[in-house]
Amino acid sequence: MLTGWEKLIFLCLVLVSTTGAVLTFRHMFRVIGKGKLPLPWKQLGKNPWKGLNVFFSQRTLFKSRPIIGFIHALVAWGFTLYMVVNLVDALDGLITGFEFLPHHWLGVVYRLFVDIFSVLVLAGVAFFLVRRFVTGDLRLIIENRVLMENATREGIRRDSMIVAIFILFHVGFRLIGSSFAVALAGPDWAQPAATALSKAWCGFTPETLHLGEHIGWWGALGLILAFIPYFPYSKHAHLFMGPINFILAPEKRSPATLPALDFEDDTIEQYGASTIDHLTQKQLLDPFACIMCNRCQDHCPAYATGKQLSPSAIEINKRYYLKKTGSAWLKAKTPPEEKLTTWMLSEEATWSCTTCGLCVELCPVGNEPLVDILNVRQDLVMMESNFPKDAMDTFNKLETYGNPWGLSSQDREKWIEGLEVPLMREKKSADYLYWVGCAGAYDSRGRDITRSMIKILNASGTDYAVLGNEETCTGDSARRIGNEYLFQMLADQNKETFSKYTFRTIITQCPHCLTTLKNDYAELGLELDVIHHSQFIEQLIRDRKITVKQADLESITYHDPCYLGRHNGEYEAPRQVLKSVMTTEASLAEIGRNRNQSFCCGAGGGNMWYEIDRGERINITRFNEAAETGAETVATACNFCLLMMEDAMKVTNREESMRVRDIAELVAERLPD
Repeated sequence: MLTGWEKLIFLCLVLVSTTGAVLTFRHMFRVIGKGKLPLPWKQLGKNPWKGLNVFFSQRTLFKSRPIIGFIHALVAWGFTLYMVVNLVDALDGLITGFEFLPHHWLGVVYRLFVDIFSVLVLAGVAFFLVRRFVTGDLRLIIENRVLMENATREGIRRDSMIVAIFILFHVGFRLIGSSFAVALAGPDWAQPAATALSKAWCGFTPETLHLGEHIGWWGALGLILAFIPYFPYSKHAHLFMGPINFILAPEKRSPATLPALDFEDDTIEQYGASTIDHLTQKQLLDPFACIMCNRCQDHCPAYATGKQLSPSAIEINKRYYLKKTGSAWLKAKTPPEEKLTTWMLSEEATWSCTTCGLCVELCPVGNEPLVDILNVRQDLVMMESNFPKDAMDTFNKLETYGNPWGLSSQDREKWIEGLEVPLMREKKSADYLYWVGCAGAYDSRGRDITRSMIKILNASGTDYAVLGNEETCTGDSARRIGNEYLFQMLADQNKETFSKYTFRTIITQCPHCLTTLKNDYAELGLELDVIHHSQFIEQLIRDRKITVKQADLESITYHDPCYLGRHNGEYEAPRQVLKSVMTTEASLAEIGRNRNQSFCCGAGGGNMWYEIDRGERINITRFNEAAETGAETVATACNFCLLMMEDAMKVTNREESMRVRDIAELVAERLPD
């Protein structure tokens, strides 16, 4: 189709575009390579299928906003299809007489599919342009309370506009070019859109139609050549960087589980992350993968209740900071001095995070802003001694008494009074070690859960024992707040205690203890078999080791604890336990946001021990959601969740109409006498 001169110009432009792309992609990966903890880049060749699955299925877009996700997927699939279309069109222009399977049914299917999909892509892009720039969808906006420069906010709009206009014109030029070709050759039922558009060119001379075909071809292919070098600088990079993120991301035990710090290594001068130079390669890859969709922000309990934290802003701020300073950083002999808390997220935002993990769960490109927050906390706590005053009080209590309540370690066994409870120091070995936890030993409502568990354990004939006064805090709050040193000190105490006894499995009623013992201790080299009490009780009921009497008709709703669900993947066991205590007429009323999208109670990440004054209280927002179900009982499976829900129940004056109960309490009170 092209003339000799056009072919020569096109090949020269291909060379220029390729050279530019190599330079810009090289720059992007050099920036990522500046990070600590190298990513396993060889995995790209060894295990590409995980990334390809995400790339072609676009399944991660459907975790939230399914309708908008589908429209976005159409655009992504259209881009994928157009990689093939552009190759075929290039061959059509460069090779005289070339036509892709003109008389074969595959050629017909190809032309029909491309024609229809082109219209769908154009419609999808037009929808997103209207959504962002005309109607101003609030879900695409980051409030001014969040740390973000005006240049970054403008950059988001500019980048979105460039990408959208590129796709619109690229696909549009291609469709126009096809319509001129159809006008020359005659109607083609396999190209209904192009055929319909070709009617606009009726009366044009063949020369004019040939010119229009050339303009359409050059418009489509020329835009591609111009855009490819710009690719790494645009949000469109997520199409490739997202799948790469999934391929390279290590398998994590929990979204909040970090690699253990080595305090014995005298060469380490920095703990946590203070500047861009302290971030890992994974943390520098994340902003290039970010789609700027704000899905993480939509569901973040801190952002939703008016606080300064936006997980989306963390990645976007990194993206534009690297765009502005990346070249200088690569050349600099000394690392950048700007603190992360001056441009990535504010100190207040850092402490607002409840470590619920929802931002990680819902991110369609595998980003982990939670890790950035935890690393900044480590720096603020261990390097700068800069943290909430109440957190300092918690650290002192943990270090002095081995529990965040600040009560004597010799009082851990007080809850046992009047009960038949075997102690590990007397038995020496047991099938199960029942880990009571700090809340279960010291808090009055936590003790209610513990006594209920003892009743269940005794009724089932389980071979178990407790540590009593030998137990100390797992260190969960210390680690989530950022005091890794204190966490490891507490963990060492527990490891030493464990070594004295023989047991097969640990049972705990606290999902935070579950996560710490099972996941965080593994990072310290101690692999433990740990199960949650909901899993244990469900197994007892299923194996008929206990018989549960069904209650009178009552409506129950269940609040999914973040650290049991998203952090450990357990959603069914608590629900099965609840169904076993309900009459056949009763119903388990699900809260609107449940399972993997459950809204946090507000206690995680150390927020149990200090409070951010800005905005609404997270637990009240969550309890109101539970109340909207009309249920009489809010069932929990976490000590902290129970305390936060009960507090919200009192604050909202619903004590007369509702109650909050742990699933162990509901089972224990229904055991035969």
